[in-house]
Amino acid sequence: MVADAFPPMTDQTFALQTLPDGLINAGPILIELMDKAAEHARTPRTEPHVVNLSLLPFSPEDHACLNQRLGLGLVVILSRGYGNCRITATSVTGIWRVQYFNSTEQLILDTLEVINVPQVACAAQEDLEDSAERLREIHDALQ
Repeated sequence: MVADAFPPMTDQTFALQTLPDGLINAGPILIELMDKAAEHARTPRTEPHVVNLSLLPFSPEDHACLNQRLGLGLVVILSRGYGNCRITATSVTGIWRVQYFNSTEQLILDTLEVINVPQVACAAQEDLEDSAERLREIHDALQ
């Protein structure tokens, strides 16, 4: 999945182009993310580097700049529960957008993570064990 989540890397993957005027925090955030993503491409991280966008002042220009520069990758993961968690690969290798929504679809947490796969997308060990047990039961019933 990870190999297919992002477009192929080029010489410009981690380059920071000229930024538009009127930005509050998008510039420093992009510099930080591109630096961490380039490090991650050389030596994959075991712990995520997380930028919590929900805690930062952002103008509409900041959001537009981040969305334009990071783009969309090829994978979207949706985890449903009381609320939803949407995990979206960006077009920059190693950078994921992780957004949590409450039961009324209001965005309550918006983060960018540099990692192979965000932890929230991975099943817990006990869930894997439960699934394995259920599969064994189905297999045995079909024998």
